[in-house]
Amino acid sequence: MISIKLFNISVIAWIILAVVLFPILMRIKAPYGRHENNKWGPVIDNRLGWFIMELPSLVLITFLFLSGNNTDQSAIWVFFILWFAHYFNRIFIFPFRTRTKGKKMPLLVVGFAMIFNLVNGFFNGYWLGYIAGDNYAGWLKDPVFIAGLVLFIAGFVINQVSDNHLIHLRKGNKTGYSIPYHRLFRYISCPNFAGEIIEWAGYAVLTRSLPGLSFAVWTAVNLIPRALHHHTWYRENFPEYPEKRKALIPGVL
Repeated sequence: MISIKLFNISVIAWIILAVVLFPILMRIKAPYGRHENNKWGPVIDNRLGWFIMELPSLVLITFLFLSGNNTDQSAIWVFFILWFAHYFNRIFIFPFRTRTKGKKMPLLVVGFAMIFNLVNGFFNGYWLGYIAGDNYAGWLKDPVFIAGLVLFIAGFVINQVSDNHLIHLRKGNKTGYSIPYHRLFRYISCPNFAGEIIEWAGYAVLTRSLPGLSFAVWTAVNLIPRALHHHTWYRENFPEYPEKRKALIPGVL
């Protein structure tokens, strides 16, 4: 059993690492998708890579939660179900809906992502199973929980609608990239990333937890650079790309 003090120190150190890595990630374009290149070593099919790198988070958090002491807490079941729903989609649905036949992903990227998901899955799973305890009596009716849940659901919907539009752009066996114009794409280049950032910010609020906060921070640290790189790529590859469109926050960023 890990002491709460040691656990909290570890999570805080994980958050600090995210902040330290942020300027580095701003300079590195993760080499998959539209930024794919052959400089990062051996590659595998991107669908398989996505499945492999996301699976540890779902498996670990499920094991830790169900083996812990808090399965009689209704609020903690809600926390677990929300996490499970997100990752079930990311592992078993999303990769196999994408029209990316032939696309590759470096094994190195898959390895880094697995470590990331293992750490986040452990922190959040251990907290759900062994630490959260009786701190959430009546929490499902609390305005803070409700606000966080609304944020989570809103972010999830934004992410799904945006992903669906990107998938639809390749309808009819199209393989190249084109400019998306659907809904929030009229204002920002990456509403799918914005939705995911909102989603996990909501999770941090509704769980009122340090591990939830750490995952929200890491999500932002990973996706803000990715969104900016996508935005730059669109501008470089499409001369007609809308000038007023921002990367992640309408009118701001």
